[in-house]
Amino acid sequence: MLFSAADDPLAALRWSLLQVRRALTGLAEVPEEHGRLSIAFAAGVEVDVARVLSGDVTVDEAKRLQSGELLAGLTFDDEPGFDSWLLLQRSRISAAVEEVLAWAASTLAHTEPDAALEIIGRATRADPFNDSLHELAVEIHLARGDRPAAEAWVQHVSALYGRELGEPAPATIRRPLDRPRPAADAPLIRLDTAARALLEAAQARFDAGDYQGGLEMARRAASSAAGSGDVVLESRSLVTLGGILVHSLRGRDREAVGLLRRAQQLATTVHRPELVADAERELGYVAFLEARYGAAEEALQRSIASAQQVGDTARAARALLYRGMCECDRCDYGSAAATIECALRDLPAGDAARRAYGQAALARVYLRTGRFELARDAARAGAELAMAGGAAALVPWAIVWGAEAAFELGDEAAAETAYAEAYTLGCEIGDPCWEALALRGLALVARRNQRTDQAKSLLTEAVTCCRRLPDVYKWAEALVLTDLLELDQDAHEVELARALRLATTGPMPDLFDRLQHRSALQTRVQTDDG
Repeated sequence: MLFSAADDPLAALRWSLLQVRRALTGLAEVPEEHGRLSIAFAAGVEVDVARVLSGDVTVDEAKRLQSGELLAGLTFDDEPGFDSWLLLQRSRISAAVEEVLAWAASTLAHTEPDAALEIIGRATRADPFNDSLHELAVEIHLARGDRPAAEAWVQHVSALYGRELGEPAPATIRRPLDRPRPAADAPLIRLDTAARALLEAAQARFDAGDYQGGLEMARRAASSAAGSGDVVLESRSLVTLGGILVHSLRGRDREAVGLLRRAQQLATTVHRPELVADAERELGYVAFLEARYGAAEEALQRSIASAQQVGDTARAARALLYRGMCECDRCDYGSAAATIECALRDLPAGDAARRAYGQAALARVYLRTGRFELARDAARAGAELAMAGGAAALVPWAIVWGAEAAFELGDEAAAETAYAEAYTLGCEIGDPCWEALALRGLALVARRNQRTDQAKSLLTEAVTCCRRLPDVYKWAEALVLTDLLELDQDAHEVELARALRLATTGPMPDLFDRLQHRSALQTRVQTDDG
């Protein structure tokens, strides 16, 4: 990447490594083993990027962490391969830093409110429209007894949204102002008792597929828990409510993030690592859906560490599963396979839904690495687990990857039938992501059989599905858009820009490369036309 224009690239590399080794004398060594280079740092030397990506940043380190750009000020226009790689890494690390700052602010909210507000100021300068951080700032001002400052923050943010986006600020930002406080007079029924009863009923309804009923009960449980003054109970209630918002009804992720941040904050305050693990896992899952893999992996690593702290391998496995999905989306397939396999080993046999999800996720990794028979078997296992375990919402997810395996193995008829089945089930469930992926698969079959117009129509409808709700899986949208842009040379520039933005944000290197090629091809066509 760095020496593509050199007459002797290996000689240029050796000379440059010599300069690097000289510059790092006393700080680090750059050893080589079997053709692979690594950096071995001396004691006392720390690299902030490495710490952030490992998920091991402490609160004190986070206080000093500055948002900024990786290798700030450096450009490599003469080496487009390296420049593209650096662009993707900058995006990944930026998201991870944002997540570290949000976590640190939440953790310090009650113990060091001034430090928390300073971190929020730093983080919102980089991302002025981070709803959950604005909500946290309002919470901090209230906790200090300064309601006018909390109200002023809400007014400032509302004006910002109106001025910059032309829309009202999310109602979640003022949620702390409306949160129930412990009652001065004893209620007829103890609020903690009511909260526990509602919480169990909410979880039961959710598990039975009554998402709306579960959501309504979870809201009442969280309200009662907040009024009871029982911090552990409130944290549990918020984790449950946030989880239902995230996993049942698409379109509610934005509302869930602030609740989950508060759950993590309360659980940290009362030293309940199992609740920290649950809150961080759900935060990581939301970031994963948004294709902010740096942020997702940061939160998921904290979830894993918290679960391991109490020796709960099942809890750690749930977070591992989502981390493996992140690794797959950003094309680290070796790590993804190992991570998902580890998660499947540690997930309890009775957790059919997550095991089904994991088998289908593993099938996707196998597809991306050309192991089509393994992909077919893993997808079949995922579908069978989902059906046997009553996890009907996950059946289309498994069927889609089984269909792609059949397609790659040359059985187009079986692939087309399976994609149609996945689409039908996706429509019945009302999940636009499954619908979009199934339509995309039908387009693959149509394209191979020279039915180009049909393929375009299917992909156009798939894009529409991806945008039906604000929090549909962004990797799916980027994939569908990339396929459409490659097929339809007349597709609008706006779509290409959006697809590139999604692929860069992730990052999604494979889709980014395909889109870059499409962009270069379009430029050449326009030049020829000119």
